[in-house]
Amino acid sequence: MQVSNEMQIGKVGEYLVCADLILKGLIAYPSEQGLPYDVVVDNGTRLIKCQVKTTLKPRIIPQRVKETEAYIFHIKRAGKNKKTIYSNTEIDIFALVCLDTKKIGYLINGDMPCTLNLRVDELKGKYYDEKGIVDYKKVKELAKDISSQTEIAKRLNLHVSQVNRILKEDFKPFQTGARYFSDIERDSNWFQKL
Repeated sequence: MQVSNEMQIGKVGEYLVCADLILKGLIAYPSEQGLPYDVVVDNGTRLIKCQVKTTLKPRIIPQRVKETEAYIFHIKRAGKNKKTIYSNTEIDIFALVCLDTKKIGYLINGDMPCTLNLRVDELKGKYYDEKGIVDYKKVKELAKDISSQTEIAKRLNLHVSQVNRILKEDFKPFQTGARYFSDIERDSNWFQKL
């Protein structure tokens, strides 16, 4: 019997989630095939329906300035060609699994988007917006003692036009609401509150 690689990846994710939940002191077990959820979690007061989404590794997200890596999860889509969308009554939580690091994060179904990109923790500080904030702070600090924008640019290995833009009164560095995978890792207390 041949089983698709995608099914095997999904199965690995489900077993990792069960192991993670059991190690957190919860009761967890795989559900039957054909149900909208993959794992059942008993937190001591209720049964929680958990859908598992697994990815092998971060993927490249094309950006206008620079390509970046992130974990991409198609959260609320199910079935062949991802045409079905889970309802809020079918799933209580989503477990997101990164096979390259064996990390698992959990999110409540409620307000989840259909697709979620989570930044790679090992790349913290290297994303475009984060580098821009660091450059902003360095330029502002150097500008206290150095009046030459050319000199500041040379010291920080930036283009003079970038320094000029940062030093304008109304300039604010670009910030996103991007989250890292570690932002969704949970301890056992999180499950008790569900």
